[in-house]
Amino acid sequence: MKQEGQNILIYSDRLASFEYGENHPFKPLRAKQFLELLNRYSLIFEQNQQIIEPIQIDEDLLYLFHDREYIELFKKSEKGEFTLEMYSVGLGTEDNPVMHGMYEFSLTAAGGTHQGALMLYRDEARFVFNPLGGFHHAGRNHAEGFCYINDIAIAIAELVRKGMRVAYIDTDVHHGNGVQDAFYDSNKVLNISLHESGKTLYPWSGFEDGIGIKEGRGYNINIPLLRGSDDEVYLYAFESIVPPLIKKFNPDIICAQIGGDIHREDPLAHLNVTSNGYEKVINTIKELSPRLLALGGGGYNVFKTAALWTLAWATICDIEPQDYYAGLVGGMMYGPETESGSLNDEPFVLTGTEKEQCLEHAQTVVRFIKELLFPLHGLKF
Repeated sequence: MKQEGQNILIYSDRLASFEYGENHPFKPLRAKQFLELLNRYSLIFEQNQQIIEPIQIDEDLLYLFHDREYIELFKKSEKGEFTLEMYSVGLGTEDNPVMHGMYEFSLTAAGGTHQGALMLYRDEARFVFNPLGGFHHAGRNHAEGFCYINDIAIAIAELVRKGMRVAYIDTDVHHGNGVQDAFYDSNKVLNISLHESGKTLYPWSGFEDGIGIKEGRGYNINIPLLRGSDDEVYLYAFESIVPPLIKKFNPDIICAQIGGDIHREDPLAHLNVTSNGYEKVINTIKELSPRLLALGGGGYNVFKTAALWTLAWATICDIEPQDYYAGLVGGMMYGPETESGSLNDEPFVLTGTEKEQCLEHAQTVVRFIKELLFPLHGLKF
């Protein structure tokens, strides 16, 4: 179904050029590769599309989620100061190095997400994508998992205090633990995270019995999948749980973290999802969303992640990718495509005992959620 409205890309070459370190797996450069693919496939030239430069978020807004003491330590680390107290809150670790520019980078990435949220709130856009956002592991008082400032929790908290009903869908391969912690006792946000099981992957959390507390009981939904799960298993779990809960909750805005690390070629995870499954999930999210804020999140195969984001952008904007360069220069590939190959993967289907185990586990998780949580939302199972 063709949807009308402005489609906004939040992008900055300066942010995309920032480096966590030469050997660090998190590469902001993915966003630049993504933009090159948008140009390659003629996906960024529509009248209702616009590229907007992110601006730094106001520091006061950080305290919608983060503790002031943590932010003060983060600011000090930016100046080259270092203490054991900083290390104790995750600053200066192998995952979360501290260097000049890191605080500014984090403020600007969070600023882009906040800008996007406000544009949706003001009905200035239907869809906003910040590929340099989605830092779902950052905690109230610590950095972790390559994440320093939780732009998602801040943006959602801002929307909630403005009276918006917000649903959060996290399809990143890692459990969105920081966002879960932000709203675990609240019924103002429906929080759904679909991820590889914490039994085999960082952050070692996100099991199906983590359903929220107090007013938030039933509003936190975790869908852990076994390592090896393929498109069929992933889509079964997603389609069984996400659409009925989202439709019942009836959000004003959906925020989705659409990390590319669910892909079977990601070096830091173990699912077998292809572009085919990813694209179907994105299309379902699009159909469910009255207004959509999408965030890039994880993805450590740089070129494959850029290709997945390109498919997501094309899907949500209802544009078919057009490759006008195919066959040129003796049939050679162009730009980042030389590394990522086609935007689309060949189908992959897991078989044998591993497939049976993955599907049985997904069925068990789905049954648990339907029996325990669906009635809390007035849904039959």
